[in-house]
Amino acid sequence: MAEPLTSRKILFGAAALCLASPFASAAEEAPTVTDAPFDAASRLDREIAMIRKGRLDEAERLLSRDMAAERSPRVRADLLAAFATQLFLNAPKLDDPTSALVLDYLDRVVNAYRLVLGAGDPEVATALIRRAEVERLLHPDDPAPWTDSAYQQAYRIRFERLGATSPVTLGTLIPMAELAALPSRSQGDPAKIEAAAAMLRQAVEGTAAVQDDSARVVHAEALATLQRLEAVYGAGRPDGPRPQIMTAGAARQCAGVDLNDAIIFSGEPAPLDLLRDRFGKAGLILLPCGSMLAFPLGPGVDPTPVLDLLTDISAGRIKGLYMGLRNPSETPASLPDGAR
Repeated sequence: MAEPLTSRKILFGAAALCLASPFASAAEEAPTVTDAPFDAASRLDREIAMIRKGRLDEAERLLSRDMAAERSPRVRADLLAAFATQLFLNAPKLDDPTSALVLDYLDRVVNAYRLVLGAGDPEVATALIRRAEVERLLHPDDPAPWTDSAYQQAYRIRFERLGATSPVTLGTLIPMAELAALPSRSQGDPAKIEAAAAMLRQAVEGTAAVQDDSARVVHAEALATLQRLEAVYGAGRPDGPRPQIMTAGAARQCAGVDLNDAIIFSGEPAPLDLLRDRFGKAGLILLPCGSMLAFPLGPGVDPTPVLDLLTDISAGRIKGLYMGLRNPSETPASLPDGAR
């Protein structure tokens, strides 16, 4: 795959910040050096020169010598991060072997920061996202399966270390939602589309009242991404599923729940009891909605402890339990205006 260098810089800059989608507007300013510390990048002049000439083997040999001469584990990790960045930005072409090499170095960066700083350090989250965003750039229609878990790990780290309302934490939900909504992931399943839309609404609402430049960037990008999602699955496709899929009769039974920001579960009593127990053990609350249960979403709510469970439900692997969809045995009911 070959593309203009400026385009690569723009995309990588947005990815590293993780305040906007890697496929954000070209108005994003391209990084001029790297996302690793400047002192690390400034030590790679010879490596960068070799990369630009396409002499990648020589660039790697130079990097090995520089790292062998460096005693600080943190600086060695920073050198790896800087090299991976420069390899991505400056390689003459991103063919398959070069792309694989970039991803390999980005993986090494993740492991290096884990060893040096600890698995829960925010720098590890940034490294995880950087690698995932490059994978999405290289394979936009169907990124490798590890991409999903990389985003989830990064979100958990940021949630725990930076807080649920941090713009950086909320910004992580945007690429997570974009990935979840891809046809290769959602398979057109309305429940999965709704789960992606819910993540975007959480980012929108969590940054709505924050007077901060980074929060405003996240708010605008999350809102734009949600609108694109609605254009594809909502008004833009009258015959297709809408992102906000509600159980038949939910608006009447869930008067105390904001259905614009909740996932509705329906099904048989035993599976619903199991669901309530699993959510309770994760410290999450399910609200009663007649014969159904509602999971309110919004700022401060972290659904990652039950993501695997939600995936199993939406895939139909838990018999007698339905997420965001009516029970197939029910007679469809018309929803009141505004319920979707």
